[in-house]
Amino acid sequence: MRWLRAGITLLALVSIFDRAAGADAPAAVPFPVVALDSAPARPNGWAYASLLGGAALIGSSFYFTGRANSHYDDYLRETDPARIESLYDTTLRNDAYARSSLIAGEALIATGLYLRFIHRPHSGARLQWSIAPTRCAIAFRF
Repeated sequence: MRWLRAGITLLALVSIFDRAAGADAPAAVPFPVVALDSAPARPNGWAYASLLGGAALIGSSFYFTGRANSHYDDYLRETDPARIESLYDTTLRNDAYARSSLIAGEALIATGLYLRFIHRPHSGARLQWSIAPTRCAIAFRF
């Protein structure tokens, strides 16, 4: 019986308030189109070239590390003294190439990230005089 009364009450409330709020309001006017000032496109070619070059150098460091390890394994197995010295020198040279290409690659990656995300090209004037009601300053951009 309680459920029946609750159902009838619910139907009565729904029939009283069956119209949505604002149903008689006129259709909304579309939002006005606001023109946005597009920022001049920055060329990012140097940034992408730096990132690509850094990735290539880091990849080549793995190649040189593998060659250095291979020559070092040959060095450990070799018994001829002249060949031992040659293999050792080759191992050191490949290790230096790997180390150098890894460091240069990381530097190029850091440079590419800086150029792409942090660096903002200056607007020509490096030294500017700024006067405002709340401050007076000299701005130097580098």
